[in-house]
Amino acid sequence: MKQTKNRPISLLFFFGICLFFILTNRVSAYDVNEKLSVEGMLTGIYQHADVGGEGTDDAGRGAAGMALGMNFHPTDKDEFQATLSFGAGNGLNYLGLFSLSPYAGDLEDDLKDINGRNRDYLLEAWYKHTFFLSENATLGIIGGIIDSTSYIDDNTFANCERSQFMNEAFVNHRNVNLPSYDLGGVIELDVSNFTIRALAMNSKFESGDDEFTNYNYYAVQAGYKLVTVFGEGNYRVYGYTTNDRFQCPDEVEKGSLQGLGISADQKLSEIVGIFLRASWQDDEAVIDHDKVYSGGMNINGKLWGRENDEIGVAYGFLDGACGSDIDRTVAAEAYVRVQVSQFSDLTLDLQYIDDDLKMDADRDGFIYGVRANAYF
Repeated sequence: MKQTKNRPISLLFFFGICLFFILTNRVSAYDVNEKLSVEGMLTGIYQHADVGGEGTDDAGRGAAGMALGMNFHPTDKDEFQATLSFGAGNGLNYLGLFSLSPYAGDLEDDLKDINGRNRDYLLEAWYKHTFFLSENATLGIIGGIIDSTSYIDDNTFANCERSQFMNEAFVNHRNVNLPSYDLGGVIELDVSNFTIRALAMNSKFESGDDEFTNYNYYAVQAGYKLVTVFGEGNYRVYGYTTNDRFQCPDEVEKGSLQGLGISADQKLSEIVGIFLRASWQDDEAVIDHDKVYSGGMNINGKLWGRENDEIGVAYGFLDGACGSDIDRTVAAEAYVRVQVSQFSDLTLDLQYIDDDLKMDADRDGFIYGVRANAYF
């Protein structure tokens, strides 16, 4: 397990930058020309865990990061994207307090030697070409260093740790095993309100001390956009599999990771929206959770006259796999995000995690968090 590193000077530096942008409000997106744009985001978080259970201690940690993106559209059919990210601090994630990470974002250690590729800070570098098949149909082909979470198990109200929920259970389901920041390709077909995506990636997982094992990941997702008098809804179903590279319970054979799931979101009005996810994973290989269910509500700030504010509430149940040390995990989260200025926001976040373990003492606790963003 990686050790959390203390970076007090770096953290203060990053938090200072975030505070500077928030207070001065002098940042703006930069369009070099009509074909090239550059954008960035500064994020600072602090989380304090009040943990119950024998042999556990309360802990508080901070982290900060800066993401930079460049997008180039030489034609209406061609697109290039590159994304860099830099971080300071690892927050609570590597303390091993719970089976779920309290912050799903990329932190300092995540951005170095990414996936054992000897590559730092570069998250994405891909090219997309779009074929216009008809007035209502397009076919997009994407290739390069990609992030599968942009294409599989996406959700309007629960898919971004920088602006929505912070706990990994409500950003993407962990038993979907989505790889990020590695070589792959996507074929995306849009026909009216229907979308079909087929993804293939080659990635690595840490199989030992500083040892990484290659594996292939394949996924297909079908989605439908439903427009009603209440508002827009999106309904998706997907399936995924890997090749046989993962340890089986008997410690001799290797097995694959495979499963299926749904991800849905629906606006009930201009103010209220709901989301639901459910995913099931085969337990041929050693895994923590084989069934995961989550759902929640989004309340827009129009309710109190500030349309850029929002409240999110979510609950999740994760069933432990038969070969896992976890019997079940329950997670809940609520956040309030307030737009401070045109280019900054502040979020107050509360999480509760309860791990019911089969052999060891159960663990549960509250995590209190604050997140500040400045974008330019």
